[in-house]
Amino acid sequence: MKKIMKKHFPFADKPNTACFTCSHVLEEHKPILYVSHDDDGYWSFLCGGSHTEKDLRLVALAEILDIDGSMADLAGLDYGQYAEAEDAQSNWVVGRE
Repeated sequence: MKKIMKKHFPFADKPNTACFTCSHVLEEHKPILYVSHDDDGYWSFLCGGSHTEKDLRLVALAEILDIDGSMADLAGLDYGQYAEAEDAQSNWVVGRE
């Protein structure tokens, strides 16, 4: 975990909270273009493409910030909300599931 995150972690959840990402983000370094905070409190940080179960990866929330620190901007997503972007330079569009 980066030093700056130790001082102030932007999410209400703990840094070691398990969340979902995909192999495309974790292994192929594709940008995160879809983020959801479902009604059960689970976070997902995905590339926005199609996925199968074998593409899913479980990581700590702090790891997501190490991959892309700008995800801190979405820490305020409420339960049942999602945010998506067309590409890494686009603005996030927030909706409700």
